[in-house]
Amino acid sequence: MRRSLNKDTHEAIRMVFQRLCEGEDKVELQFGAFRGEFRVLAEAADRVILAISEVERGQWRLKMGSRLTLRLLDRGLPFEAVVDFQGHGRIHGAEACHITMPRLLRALDTHRLADFAPDRPVPCPFGDQQNNVRDGLATAFGEDGLELAPPEGTRILGDMLRLNAVTTVDLRAAVGETLPLPVRVAYFGERVWGLRILDNADPKLVGRYRQWVMEARHHQEQKDRSRFNPGGLEASRIPGKPDPTRVPATPRVLVDKDPLLLVLAEGEAFPARLAEGVGRKYGVAALDSPTGLVKPCLTSLGADDTGWGRVKLVIIYAQVRGGTPAELCRRLLKREACPLPVLLAGSGEDADHKRNRALAAGATDHLTVEPFHVLGVLHALDAALGAGSSSVPPVV
Repeated sequence: MRRSLNKDTHEAIRMVFQRLCEGEDKVELQFGAFRGEFRVLAEAADRVILAISEVERGQWRLKMGSRLTLRLLDRGLPFEAVVDFQGHGRIHGAEACHITMPRLLRALDTHRLADFAPDRPVPCPFGDQQNNVRDGLATAFGEDGLELAPPEGTRILGDMLRLNAVTTVDLRAAVGETLPLPVRVAYFGERVWGLRILDNADPKLVGRYRQWVMEARHHQEQKDRSRFNPGGLEASRIPGKPDPTRVPATPRVLVDKDPLLLVLAEGEAFPARLAEGVGRKYGVAALDSPTGLVKPCLTSLGADDTGWGRVKLVIIYAQVRGGTPAELCRRLLKREACPLPVLLAGSGEDADHKRNRALAAGATDHLTVEPFHVLGVLHALDAALGAGSSSVPPVV
């Protein structure tokens, strides 16, 4: 019997809204004929605070106790709830409205093969209709199959895998062993295929897959509980809220020339090695990976409201403070809208897996620096800058 996908405990529901706060995401509200999307500013034990302005509140004619329908996406899975309007006010000077914390988040689209969605997609090679091996990303898992996103740039899902097509997905990156699963395309979702495991699949393989899904779900739940803040959570960016990066760190310029590369890394060893290797062609500046925003730290390099100054490419080394390189990359792209190419640098071991993870985080590519081969690193830097903004000056 399939387990319920609803969020029906107070803690689990609050975790969802804390993730929305951290991701600066929005929820959809509906009241009569009115429908709109509003950013989650904060959550507490009994309420959620949304960025609804006084003008919007007046247009909707919201009054204390007005009942609204709320819809949201949590890790790509849709949920719905009924909430009550609880008043309005300001948070750090920003206009806001309060709604009750839902008692139940009801799962929608329960026909999907998506009992469990990890916080990060899992690299998952698969065979297309021409038997070419493609790099996919598994975004959700169920006992009887999974949902798979195609390689970046795929325009029409049916051109690569049509409905009812049979293929094989390889989950060796997910479980640490070769686990080829024969599957059939059961449905097309929002930029994903729903892949159902074939009835004649090896029962031992299916058993190992289901065991991994159970363990991965349990690990994710433990991680979510460890990150949960019982006292409530506010979004990091609210108009009027003090900026925790108001005393920013200062980058160290190791090679002062253009184009300038910014290295985010813990300590000085890797930036110094990179500067030694590529300093004849590129400038190198190092910043000891701040836990807050990066751009405010770069004023000495010309960064301002109009751009990122002299910096033309960002390299995030495998050893950084305050999270993983992938998390720092996501913050750069999502919170700071960084338009520059971003490379995640690390060892060459399992390079294809690391490249898939880098691309999933939004990076331009994975840069192999262990072992450090100067020509290979230079070639990768040239390619990344060539794929970036056309405003990057030529290297002489």
